[in-house]
Amino acid sequence: MKAIQIKFYGDPLEVLEVVDVPEPEAPGADQVLLGIEIATLNKHDLLFIRNALGSGPALPTIVGNEGFGRVLAIGRGVENVKVGDRALAPVLSQTWREKMIVPASTLFPLPDGDPHQLAMLSGNPPTAALILNEYTQLNPAIGSFRTAPTLVSAVL
Repeated sequence: MKAIQIKFYGDPLEVLEVVDVPEPEAPGADQVLLGIEIATLNKHDLLFIRNALGSGPALPTIVGNEGFGRVLAIGRGVENVKVGDRALAPVLSQTWREKMIVPASTLFPLPDGDPHQLAMLSGNPPTAALILNEYTQLNPAIGSFRTAPTLVSAVL
């Protein structure tokens, strides 16, 4: 199975490498095997790879802050998702890999939609929604506006 890891902190162009890692074992009780379809790249990833955030994990380590995929297998006792469901990987779970075991409690099934948009749900869009709902009074007539690459609706 392929993954992207770092052995040293530094310039991402110099320290990122594609490696072969063992396939995950079958999920245990309350665990899910998630097949990663899209692993996003964001500012946090770049800061992490440079160790600009400090006290990173022991090296080498797989990197990746966010991801999106399909449930490939479930362990005993899992009821919140089923095989074939689309789900977000838990944030900060080293998503730059083909498959990973995650706690079932961190997942929920996602609706149909553009996988590229769904893959970003754990980052900027929820932050924008929180700000728009908790700290501003918006007029629904505003419609929508664009912030960076994310389209945020004013009628949330």
